[in-house]
Amino acid sequence: MKIKTLISAAFMLTGCTINETLVHDPELNLMFQPEMYMHVSQEGTVRFPTEENFAVRAWMLPQNVSWNEGIGHAIEYMPLSEAYSREVTITDSDTRIAAKDTLWGTSETLLWPSSNDNLTFLAYAPFGAECNCDIENGISFHSDILLRQEDILFTEPQADRHKIEDGWVVPLQFSHALCKVNFRIKNRVPEREEILIRRIAISSAYTKGHFSSFRTPQWIQEGTPAEILFFEGESPTDNLPTDIGSGLMMIPQKLDTRITLDYDYQTSGGAGLPMHQQTSVINTELEAGHSYTYTLSVGIDDVKLMQEIIGDIFE
Repeated sequence: MKIKTLISAAFMLTGCTINETLVHDPELNLMFQPEMYMHVSQEGTVRFPTEENFAVRAWMLPQNVSWNEGIGHAIEYMPLSEAYSREVTITDSDTRIAAKDTLWGTSETLLWPSSNDNLTFLAYAPFGAECNCDIENGISFHSDILLRQEDILFTEPQADRHKIEDGWVVPLQFSHALCKVNFRIKNRVPEREEILIRRIAISSAYTKGHFSSFRTPQWIQEGTPAEILFFEGESPTDNLPTDIGSGLMMIPQKLDTRITLDYDYQTSGGAGLPMHQQTSVINTELEAGHSYTYTLSVGIDDVKLMQEIIGDIFE
């Protein structure tokens, strides 16, 4: 009799397990919560702009097969799609308290697959960027900064996501593929004398390259180094550092070059002397996601590098 009781209990427990599985395989919309990774500042991440869309693609594997083990057998679940922001109302299943949040979803209402499967995601922004997104190279693209000043954001694989264990909202952390260089200028001239900046250029740097997020190193520079023009016009200076120009996106690389300035030195008597000067050699490793602000001190017949400030692109 005791044996029968144990067998009956086993069947009851088996029944409970099956029912529990059915209950926990709900139909859930596939949605995303993107953020931008801050490379330098202590804030960690910042919210992705709600007006920006991004491209996302997903692959599926059985839950017991990890992305690293089964990448070669992954099946495309979602083709490259545009994700855009929308306001959603989320209700807590226990307290029934509702709250509004902004999440991103695709134009087609896409559901998660069965709870037997996991998804892995890759994404880039902006959506219209000329990028490839595949499991061979990750996010890849070619850049020529002289032809197009476009900041590209990309994610590493958001791998092995399960709709119940990890939640139906997929976090996406975007990183910057390029870096940015800015200039500030101050003068070193007596009162009633003036320096008028005409031109600022980096004498020699790579302007072209190919990026692949699955490759090490991610950037391969192409072509030969060339002069990069940052400012051309007419800009007065002060004895305190002042921003000049809007800066340029650049391909990450090792700089071993000088900064060239063309400017007019105007005496108190009104005479104008055109000058062409260079800084000493700058050795800096330009890294993706960083901004580099160079403060230059301009004298009557020389230019000195005062300070190099490294920060995040969007500080």
